[in-house]
Amino acid sequence: MSLDSISPSLIHANLFFVDIVGLSDPTMSTKTQIKKIESLNRTITNCAGFSSTSKDNMLILPTGDGMVIAFLQGPELPLRLAIELQGKLTLHNKGKIPSETVRTRIGIHSGPVFVVNDILNNRNIWGPGIIIARRIMDVGDDGHILLSSRVAEDLRELSDQYKQIIKPLHDYTIKHGQTLLIYSAYGKGFGNSKVPINASYQKSRMAREVNKLRKKAIYPFIEVSMIIKDAKKMLVHYKRIYEIQNISDKPIHSVVHGVATDMEKTFDELNLRVYDENNEPLKISSISVDNPNQKEFTTIFNRPVMKAEKGRYYILEYDIEEPDRYFENAFLVDCQKFMMSIDYPPGMDPPIVYELNLENEDQKKRSRIQPIIRRTEDHHNIAKWVKRDIVQGQSFRFEWLS
Repeated sequence: MSLDSISPSLIHANLFFVDIVGLSDPTMSTKTQIKKIESLNRTITNCAGFSSTSKDNMLILPTGDGMVIAFLQGPELPLRLAIELQGKLTLHNKGKIPSETVRTRIGIHSGPVFVVNDILNNRNIWGPGIIIARRIMDVGDDGHILLSSRVAEDLRELSDQYKQIIKPLHDYTIKHGQTLLIYSAYGKGFGNSKVPINASYQKSRMAREVNKLRKKAIYPFIEVSMIIKDAKKMLVHYKRIYEIQNISDKPIHSVVHGVATDMEKTFDELNLRVYDENNEPLKISSISVDNPNQKEFTTIFNRPVMKAEKGRYYILEYDIEEPDRYFENAFLVDCQKFMMSIDYPPGMDPPIVYELNLENEDQKKRSRIQPIIRRTEDHHNIAKWVKRDIVQGQSFRFEWLS
């Protein structure tokens, strides 16, 4: 489809929005501002991602301190252009004093735009897709290549390479209170791996979502299995299995997960994986907390959980070091049966289970029920602990001291 065949109407485009960082500095001369804009324009026209695209398949809208380019072709083009542009600007900036360098931030989105005729009867673009791309870009700092979740998920499904360079950041509150999950693309020579410092984070949603879940669901069965993969580093692989049953008339579309750690970790370092009873991955729709020691994120079920439906599960797996050698599980929703399994190497003492007082974490008492230990053929030990009819508010701590 070319632009010549489109009447002024609504179309879907893949949007590249770029501006020059610091161009509005009042101390900068007009001559310097013009020079930077000309350098950006010239560099973009020299990028293969721009020059190899037919002019019939893109529209360009100058914005004063940058531009937006609407591509009618695949979602890869804006990201390829962003990566190539930053590489060329790195070469352009070499040897220049800071006031002469051209530094950019980029927002990428896929969405609807209107093709309209301006006052001179030239084709132009306007619409919600451009507005979102602009607001995503506004979140960024120097060097950031930021993407909406819509285009980021599309790209991550295309190849493992995109999964490696496109990482979820956080929920951000943009203009008019709208919240977006934003991704960042970075790698050797492009992007900015740091979290944007001036953006507005979304706050924790855990308490609110748990209160909703208590009215909608029960957990007939929860199992947490731990495998101590490296006793020296105390590296543990966790697998948390949740059977969920809907007790309300409204379908359950999503669930919030929380992971607390003693070690400072990024999402990537945790090797997080969430999937359903059919081993199909669940899409992350929101990241409301991403602190070094705490993660909180929401996933969407591939198929809503309906009332009284049985056999529905979601599974969360991740890796983390446990230098303090303990694991706590606090129950925020009633659970009919909970099972804990710990696979630990020979020479390590069996784990001990304690019941905790949530109002005073220093108060703990040894549980009347302790794990049953069995030996495996490879001389490992499996500690299993089962508790039934757990009510919300109860908490248990599993310790292995040596």
